[in-house]
Amino acid sequence: MQQFTIRILTPLLFIATSIGWIMGGTGWVPSWFGNIAKRIGLTEIETIQLVIGVLFAVAGSLLFFGSRSKIGSFFSRFGLVTYAFCCVATLASVMASTQADVGLAPLLYPAIGFAISLSLYLIVDRSKSSAVAPSRSAFWIGAGIFALWVLSIGISLRIPVEITAKPNQTPLGNDSVVLDYAQWQGRTLPDTGLSRLLPMLTALTIEGRSIIILYSPECSHCRELFEKYFAVARPDVKVIAVEIPPSPGTTALIGDNLGAVPCAGCERLKLPDGKFYIVKPPTVLVLEEGRVTCSTDSDWKACLGDPIVAATPPASEK
Repeated sequence: MQQFTIRILTPLLFIATSIGWIMGGTGWVPSWFGNIAKRIGLTEIETIQLVIGVLFAVAGSLLFFGSRSKIGSFFSRFGLVTYAFCCVATLASVMASTQADVGLAPLLYPAIGFAISLSLYLIVDRSKSSAVAPSRSAFWIGAGIFALWVLSIGISLRIPVEITAKPNQTPLGNDSVVLDYAQWQGRTLPDTGLSRLLPMLTALTIEGRSIIILYSPECSHCRELFEKYFAVARPDVKVIAVEIPPSPGTTALIGDNLGAVPCAGCERLKLPDGKFYIVKPPTVLVLEEGRVTCSTDSDWKACLGDPIVAATPPASEK
């Protein structure tokens, strides 16, 4: 059963996941995964292509060389542990960012993936064989595995991957607007759909470097962001603060309004009222010549660098 799991079941799990990512497009990239990729300069499409290549390479290593007990045990255990960890991280990310109204549907695939990978690992872990491949064939086995990885990743980088919406971020109705910043990397504002809500944004960001912050007046993290980065004027960049209005039918308490955010010299805009905006404030967009080069809702330093002022409000705001 161990050999069947190593050579058949585990490769099938990785291949099925690869096909799912190819069919699902960028919408299947977990937010945490996309954020890590951005730190090393990869786009979401490049991230998917690279992961697909690694999955196919591990699956191929098991299919062709899994009969060697040490090779099969290494690749299967390494792959299954990494797969299970990614499923857990995705579950945590989805639970932290998904709207309560969506239900448990977005948790289904990572939960199933975790259960399958854990089950396969427990089966593989029962194998106690310590047979070693003959030394005279070790070179050719290593060369074959290396060639397989190079070929798999090389082919995967040429697989066309579509830019799609995330399955766990669907509109709640005609008045709902999904502002999915993770899909905007490398695209212009008209491509993102943000310019349809605020047409003047295209003209404001078409030249030079611009920073757009989507924020909520009731958001304390938003205020912290402005106090750290924009409490003093930034002559080197155009800063645009875009307020997210409350959802229709909601009533803000008096204590919820923290007042105007400290944004010296910035352009202040507001999204149209009467819509449900599905977005996590504050969301930061950095644009170069009208094209989004960086976007995040948590890792401010990745897009904005080090804070330029202390995290305290200016004297005029106290």
